[in-house]
Amino acid sequence: MSDELQNHDYEHKTSVRDHGSVRREKQEPKTGLEPITLSLVAACAAALMIGGGYLGAKSGGFDFASTTVNGYVPDPPDIEIAAAELSELDKYLAGGEAVYKATCNGCHQVTGGGQGQIPPLVDAEWVTEGTERFAQIILNGMTGPISVNGKSFGSQMMPPQKGSLNDKQIAQVMSFVRHKFGGVTDIVVTKEMVAAAREKHGAQANINTVASLAAADSYLPGEQPEWLNPEPAEDAAPAAAEPEN
Repeated sequence: MSDELQNHDYEHKTSVRDHGSVRREKQEPKTGLEPITLSLVAACAAALMIGGGYLGAKSGGFDFASTTVNGYVPDPPDIEIAAAELSELDKYLAGGEAVYKATCNGCHQVTGGGQGQIPPLVDAEWVTEGTERFAQIILNGMTGPISVNGKSFGSQMMPPQKGSLNDKQIAQVMSFVRHKFGGVTDIVVTKEMVAAAREKHGAQANINTVASLAAADSYLPGEQPEWLNPEPAEDAAPAAAEPEN
């Protein structure tokens, strides 16, 4: 037999690969396609069972009512809102309101309605009319019978405030009361006006009666502040004159 016939099978590689003995051999595993071991599958299954059991026990059946505290309100987000800028009048009246709450609330009430023998301030002529006698009442107090809105009061004395309130505080509280309870919104009482009233009536030793008060049409002297009714701004520059022909 020649060498050519002896090497026939080795030169035809296809026939060699298809031989039964070759097909029975196991192929070498390729990277990334290795089979998962049963121990890893068992471990994953155990973890899922344990986690599911824990969630089932602690979730309350995923019921919102059982997982939320009654009355719970979530905190609002931290959003900074710029406060509106107050006008000078609003600031002035706010100062008077603070004085009223600290000094007058206990007797005349927050609504200005008074109580018992303490007369009301709402629409009271002693508030809306002349500012001089209103300042007198605050400075030196009030006693004796007084008629307010057609009803008689007088058994309750109002103590003087000239020793506890300064001129600005009295001016602000007068302005607040007139604005809030009397509807007087176009003018205010200034500390200069109260200073004039204190100079005229502050040395008075006795508490006021109706007979010792100024007339209803007597107003304290003084100018209104510029911020109350500011004048409109003038044009920055006058209009250019037309050239003459």
